[in-house]
Amino acid sequence: MNEIQKKPIYSKLAEIYDHIMSDVDYAYWAEYIDDLLHQHHPEPTAITELSCGTASLTLELSKLGDYDLQACDASPDMVRVGSKKLDALTQPIPCFEASFDDLLSIREQDALISVFDSVNYLLQPGEIEYFFHEAAKCLTVDGLLIFDFSTPKNSIEAVQHLNEIEGDYHNIRYYRTSSFDPKHNIHTNSFEIIDRSRTANQAWIEVHQQRAYELVQIKKLLDKSPLKALAFYDAFSFNEARSTSTRITVVARCQKP
Repeated sequence: MNEIQKKPIYSKLAEIYDHIMSDVDYAYWAEYIDDLLHQHHPEPTAITELSCGTASLTLELSKLGDYDLQACDASPDMVRVGSKKLDALTQPIPCFEASFDDLLSIREQDALISVFDSVNYLLQPGEIEYFFHEAAKCLTVDGLLIFDFSTPKNSIEAVQHLNEIEGDYHNIRYYRTSSFDPKHNIHTNSFEIIDRSRTANQAWIEVHQQRAYELVQIKKLLDKSPLKALAFYDAFSFNEARSTSTRITVVARCQKP
């Protein structure tokens, strides 16, 4: 086998991402987001999914309402896979590259959505604060930012069953290891990906790091932003989030002069 090459996150992984995420119920998640949209906005139309991955959520949202949807991700490889899905629709949906710190191509949206703790990839609180300010520029007056984040409790509970996972998808073999540093609240997932279709098996490794945030931290960052927090929900519910919640969904409204 050739020497293992380190790759940017969500590059080689994009080829097997949908297989790895096959147990995620995106249809259920989309229904939850749809309910949030209509509870907090009278007539949401223009909606962008940020950090969309392979656009599975956007695809499901397209089935639920007369939305003007678009999707974006920082990874060109994830965008490539997502574009294939959305281009195949009767009415294709745009899918393009954009990151949390570069949203200049997105404007006049009724809602921005980011799920599955994508915001946790912002490792410094200052990066989240900057994202909130950039998101506000993309929204119409009273437009919504809906996002979720995972907490240290989630990492502590999940790290064992996420560690030492292996599997196969077509000609690709993968290994996943997971660890959590409670001192710095950093959760690390490493993927070793081996392509056995090549003459000499080629191997890559992607190291993904996320920071787990406490509810009080996100509340303080929102208080310093042009966004007004409307709700903090516990997981996929309309129950108020607590300090013991593992995943928290946030709904915030843009306040423009």
